[in-house]
Amino acid sequence: MSLTADQVRLVTESYVLIGRSPRPYSELFYHRLLLDHPFARALFPDDLRHQAFVFEKTIAILVREVGNIAGLRPTLADLARKHVGYGVKPYQYDAVGAVLIATFSEILGSRFTPEIREAWEAVYAETAGVMIAEAYPDD
Repeated sequence: MSLTADQVRLVTESYVLIGRSPRPYSELFYHRLLLDHPFARALFPDDLRHQAFVFEKTIAILVREVGNIAGLRPTLADLARKHVGYGVKPYQYDAVGAVLIATFSEILGSRFTPEIREAWEAVYAETAGVMIAEAYPDD
């Protein structure tokens, strides 16, 4: 599945706005993830500062390459295999995606239009699809 040019633009433009939030989105994301999905606590170190930093760098790369997610396949495959080592299961990707979208929605408020939501959902679906296929080829 490829994103449309309009979806690429919406993701890129909205990410600029998300980055201007006074509270880093990664901080809000992990707070929400651990609150809504306690299973995730065991997957992370007690101090999430480094994890939040890495998460933001990963999302920034994804946004930078949003028009060519397929080109990120080797990077995503490596990341997916690491996630298997951390104990991540395929079904948990849905929870993470829902939290990511909810986080961006909270930050952008009324600026998080249905079109922007759909664009981010498409990015996450494509990214998670690649990662799951690479990490769990027999599923």
